[in-house]
Amino acid sequence: MLLLILLSACEAPVAEHREEVPLRLFRWEGKSPRVEVLPAEPLRVEVRLYRAGRELSAHLRALGGLEAEGDLALVLEGPGGEAAGEAFGSGRFLQAWALLPAPACAFWLVSLSPDPFLGEALEVRSYEASGRLCEGER
Repeated sequence: MLLLILLSACEAPVAEHREEVPLRLFRWEGKSPRVEVLPAEPLRVEVRLYRAGRELSAHLRALGGLEAEGDLALVLEGPGGEAAGEAFGSGRFLQAWALLPAPACAFWLVSLSPDPFLGEALEVRSYEASGRLCEGER
């Protein structure tokens, strides 16, 4: 694991994804939410995969945007789609690693909200994004 952290500081990633995620307002009216994009600084999401032999490391970063709290998730998948490593947490950075043959993929998820959690709220502002990144993708 220490090797992967050190390598990620100086090695180029084997796959990388970047996107800007807008702040959205989810307003529940009936059974499904109505979604509206709000004028606010977008959240910048960066996902990178690093490989050192059979060791695969995935890094998920959420940068910028409004001050927000919530969840991040990473699930590493082998060539057949089997889950081999995972990490779940809060904050703005998450890392997962596993021993996997190439090509491997990482499913990632970001769910951050600047609003305090209210169980019965009918509307909430949130940054929501997810995707799948596989080795060789840029």
